[in-house]
Amino acid sequence: MIRCSLIRFLFCLGLCLNYLTGMSQEAVTLSGGISAGGELYNVSGIPNRRSPYSYQISGRVVFAYNQLSVPISGSYRDAQFSYDFTFNRIGITPTYKWIKVYLGWNSMNFSQYTMSGRSFNGIGVELRPGNLILAALKGKIQNPLAIKDTLVDGASIIPGYDRLITGAKVGYAKDKNKLEFILLKVKDDLTSFELPEDYNSIYGYNVLTPKENLTLGVNAGVSLFKRFDVYINTGVSAITANAEDTLLIDYGKEVPDFLKDLFQANSTTRLSLAGDGGANFRIKATRLGVKYRRVDPFYSTLAGNYFSPDVEQYTFSVGSSVLKRKIRFDIQLGLESNNLTQLRMNTTHRAIFYGNMNFTPNEKFYSTLIYSNFQTETDNRILLLNDTLRFVSVSSQYGLTSNYNLKNENRTASFTFNAFYNTVRDQSEVEQIGDINILSLSLSHGYQIPSLDLTIGPSINYNRYTYTEVEQNRYGGGLRVSKRLMDKKLNLSLSGTWSLNLYDQQKDGTVSYYLLSSSYKVTPKSTISFQFSFRNSTSLIHHSFDETRTFLRYNHNF
Repeated sequence: MIRCSLIRFLFCLGLCLNYLTGMSQEAVTLSGGISAGGELYNVSGIPNRRSPYSYQISGRVVFAYNQLSVPISGSYRDAQFSYDFTFNRIGITPTYKWIKVYLGWNSMNFSQYTMSGRSFNGIGVELRPGNLILAALKGKIQNPLAIKDTLVDGASIIPGYDRLITGAKVGYAKDKNKLEFILLKVKDDLTSFELPEDYNSIYGYNVLTPKENLTLGVNAGVSLFKRFDVYINTGVSAITANAEDTLLIDYGKEVPDFLKDLFQANSTTRLSLAGDGGANFRIKATRLGVKYRRVDPFYSTLAGNYFSPDVEQYTFSVGSSVLKRKIRFDIQLGLESNNLTQLRMNTTHRAIFYGNMNFTPNEKFYSTLIYSNFQTETDNRILLLNDTLRFVSVSSQYGLTSNYNLKNENRTASFTFNAFYNTVRDQSEVEQIGDINILSLSLSHGYQIPSLDLTIGPSINYNRYTYTEVEQNRYGGGLRVSKRLMDKKLNLSLSGTWSLNLYDQQKDGTVSYYLLSSSYKVTPKSTISFQFSFRNSTSLIHHSFDETRTFLRYNHNF
């Protein structure tokens, strides 16, 4: 079926090309590209982590005629016998003036708290006549329950319902002023899957049950005097964990009948709110801002990415530059708390801070210093269970990057130093993985000889990981050499890294990694690339293994 779909796509594409070639060549422009390639994989000592063999074909063609633009994209991938998945996606997004149509697999972004870039398969339209915004979509959205994560066996495919989505956005926008109303309904197709009788004992309560979700959103912003901005973004989500639950909620006579037909709540339905709002004020090179953000416990939408619920934040921000822009900084500080419904046993209050400072005294040197302890939010579409992630965490990050460049007519040299420290505090109420501390230090050097088209880059690094009363250290270094040949048509690169591992101050083997890559420009628009890598890992505590990967790819642009 997948191959037939691809053949039909190529056949339709050929008909379009044949038709357009009969039109005026001056009126029609054609651009795009095609990519085809494959990968060989082999490992010994541990189970396969990828397919032994896989290949992928993808292409994109853009037809343009006067003010009409028709982008067409398609892809096919075969990666059987592995954790990867085979897919075939075709998307077409024709555009004419202020009209844009989405056909097949595409993504539309309504707002952060409603639909935020999730892919869907169906039809959509976006109209922007003047300052008006009209958008609508209808189709199927990927159901994350198609993949279940287990700590023992890893990710495995499980059955699930087809997830249908219908939505619309109506708004007005002019410069920085806007007002948008959003309505989304997501519902699992009850006829697409038959729920097994023992699903509760296999997957847990209300995990595989058909779900339904109605989300309303409002986005607004006003700009005054070109210096003062006020904004608000909100989402209200009503999500039903089991659409087949027979204990319905009586809305009463006060609720209009059309709302009852749009969404029927039952005993498994929960209503939650999320949003943020604030104001920014600009004075020359200085920006001042205040922001309030709140996400109710258990807030989620079936058309949005995961983000940490049960949080309330008050923040103040300032950004500016001094000494003729040699120093630029951006600072955010505030207060954060949880347990908004007072149902938890403990409530956490903490100060939150984000700081970023750039120092550029001259053209040769720059340095960036960053610190953040904001609560982390994660978009992970593999390790999803019951439409959420296994755990949430609070992370503190410290980072420093410095770079120094020397350049003359014959030589170019650069030195880069990176320091990164990250602390992760596990706040899971279900699965405790423990706190994690990560320290990473690296120093690299790049030396270029333009006359020889030669680049040499040595590096050294150190990493330390501490978790659950365990400490791991890794000391290593590497070297990369690249050279251009045959009138710069052929690029060759060879790199290698080596590291020594310590586990609780005891030697735990080594890890070496070698990479050979090359690319040859057959024509100005065609390129063949090749890549071969070899990894050797020896360990007294974990499994030792050898792993090789080989890539071959052809790209053509027109």
